[in-house]
Amino acid sequence: MATYSWHEIGDVPAKPGVYAWYYTPEITSFDLEQITARVTTLKASVSTVAAREAVRAFLDESVFRYFREQPYSAQLRGPLKPRYEGTIEHMPTLSESLLDRIVEEPARLATIRQVLEASAPHFASPIYIGMSEKLRLRLKRHKALIEKYGELPDIALSEEEQRDQSFAREVRARNIPPSRLFVVATVISGPPGTYVDIENILNRIHYPLLGRN
Repeated sequence: MATYSWHEIGDVPAKPGVYAWYYTPEITSFDLEQITARVTTLKASVSTVAAREAVRAFLDESVFRYFREQPYSAQLRGPLKPRYEGTIEHMPTLSESLLDRIVEEPARLATIRQVLEASAPHFASPIYIGMSEKLRLRLKRHKALIEKYGELPDIALSEEEQRDQSFAREVRARNIPPSRLFVVATVISGPPGTYVDIENILNRIHYPLLGRN
C-alpha cells in the first residue's frame, strides 16, 4: 500500500489493484484569522448566539459542504395507508456544546485546523474506491477528467468511463481543490480478477461519498 499526492499520480504502478481517493480538509490561515476575529467581536458586541451561528456557518462552508450527501429519493407506504414520496436532504449537524466551547475559546479553531489537516487518511473515509487492471492508467484518467471536466466531447462511454466522468463531475460540482486530493493504492496479486472482488467488498464496507457503492 502506498500514498500518492495529486502530482504523483503518474508514479502509481501499472499493475492490477485497488485504490481510494481521499480529500484533506483545509482551513486557510486567512480564514482562521477572519473567523476568530469575527467570533470575538460578535461575542463582545452582539451576542453569543450570533457568534455561535457564525461558527456554524464557517464550519459548514469550510469543511462540511465538501462532504454533504446527495439527496435520497424516499417512499413511505403501507396497507390501506396514504403513500408519501420525495427527496430527503442531508443536513450536517453540530452539537451545541461544541459551538459553545468554540465561542468561549475561539483559539480552539487553530487546533481543530491542525488535526483536520492531518486527519486523512487515518481518520478519514475515502470519497471514492475503485479498481483497475492497470492502476496508473485508470488514475491518470481520473486526474485528466477532473482537470478537464466540461471540455470533453460528448461520445459513447463504457460503464467504467461513465463512473469516472461521474466522479470528476462531483469533484468539480463540490469545488473540491484537486491539489487537496490524494490516492492510496494497493497492488493486488493472486488469481486474475481478485482486485475486482476486493473493490466490491471495500465499497460495501466504507460507502464512499462519491463512489458507486
